[in-house]
Amino acid sequence: MERDDRGRIRVEVLVAGARDGAVYYRPVDGELPPQAHPDAVAAGLAASLVDARPVAAPAGFGGAQSDGPQPGWAPPLTILHSTSWRYADGAVVLTYVAVVDGEPEPGAVRLGPHGIAHSGDPVAPSPPRICPDAVATHAVRHLAWLRAGDEVVATALAGHPALWRALDGYTPAPAGRPERVVSAS
Repeated sequence: MERDDRGRIRVEVLVAGARDGAVYYRPVDGELPPQAHPDAVAAGLAASLVDARPVAAPAGFGGAQSDGPQPGWAPPLTILHSTSWRYADGAVVLTYVAVVDGEPEPGAVRLGPHGIAHSGDPVAPSPPRICPDAVATHAVRHLAWLRAGDEVVATALAGHPALWRALDGYTPAPAGRPERVVSAS
């Protein structure tokens, strides 16, 4: 991805897990250094959370899932998938969803029922404000969509039954559509 002095690029990773039927997420982000591939930066950000705690379980059967070139991460990262981008605070933010071991990260936020952010104006696609839960809802719906249509992701998620079941409460979707969460419990 070529860049110039017109703007910054940030990489945001939402590390997803589940407990008691609910999805939890923990965001971690950082600047995209020059000449770095966003996938590699995202994998490193997710790994920084993994390195900060003991690993309870290996990656799910099926290994890692990635978009683009394999950055060379090792288990326990199970899934890494780009889900969206947005312009915020003078930077383009590339968002990824990651699944490590299916457990919520320490400090993770429970994802409550939340709709997808949209502007309501067909010629102005960016909403005036996007809250973190809207970004996470989009990412989780994207993960549910991949579970239904991508055999590699479905196989990886099968190793995390609590997260698999929690994804049942989200309408699978690759992008947009302001539908709401079906069930958050």
